[in-house]
Amino acid sequence: MAKQHPSSASALTGWVHRIRRIRMEPADSFGLVLVLILLDYLAISTISAYLWGEGVIILLLGSTFVFALQASLSRRVWRLLAMAFLIGGLGCLAVITFVPGITSVGSTISLSAGVLLIVTPIAIVRRIIRHTVVTAETLLGAVAVYLLLGFSFASIYSLIGLFAPSPFFADYPHPEATDYLFFSYTTLTTVGYGNLVPAGNIGRMFSMGEALLGQIYLVIVVARLVSLWGGRAPSPDSSAQPDQPDQAPPVALEPEAQRDTPPKVSAAPSTRDK
Repeated sequence: MAKQHPSSASALTGWVHRIRRIRMEPADSFGLVLVLILLDYLAISTISAYLWGEGVIILLLGSTFVFALQASLSRRVWRLLAMAFLIGGLGCLAVITFVPGITSVGSTISLSAGVLLIVTPIAIVRRIIRHTVVTAETLLGAVAVYLLLGFSFASIYSLIGLFAPSPFFADYPHPEATDYLFFSYTTLTTVGYGNLVPAGNIGRMFSMGEALLGQIYLVIVVARLVSLWGGRAPSPDSSAQPDQPDQAPPVALEPEAQRDTPPKVSAAPSTRDK
């Protein structure tokens, strides 16, 4: 019987332990969250024009919410809401597949995902600021928050265009989900191609807020985490009391008069005094 090579056996054991750790300790697994966010972006950019594609987008967004809120150890109510969104996405897939006559579920996506797209970045930020040591997962969580900001503002723009009496973009009466997402990321990164411009004051206000928030987040949060990568994050106690070099305890010095005076020696009693 052939013996298994020791290196391959140790590698297999390492993968088993890693899988068990992911299943049992899903907290701070922001690498998986980042991969799901990228899949969401690809799905919305490529298959949002199809009915089955809208169902797949709901399914991917629901999975992103579930894993992100679980990795952030957020409150139970938000995780249950994300699970309900995921189950609803599966229901939408069934409805789109078997019920004829449905034209689109884009408005349902915007309304249902809007709240979770705002709550999820906040939950991730609250988690990563509690890290005492800046690790790779901390940086991945910060990048995931930055990408989720684009989704969050795209959802806000979509809701504004859905309920506003006039179109959201000037000279563009019928925008799609890809248009809102494209405009959101060009605003977040301050690229600003100029082909899509918000028409109303509310849209302009949110657009300027997104541009400022994106730059401030990159300059302050991400840059600071990169500088602290591998080190211990400063705590409020350590910032209030800066570290001081160790000093030897003070030595009590005798007065100068006592040091100069020689010690008195008591004479032994003689026999004359007796």
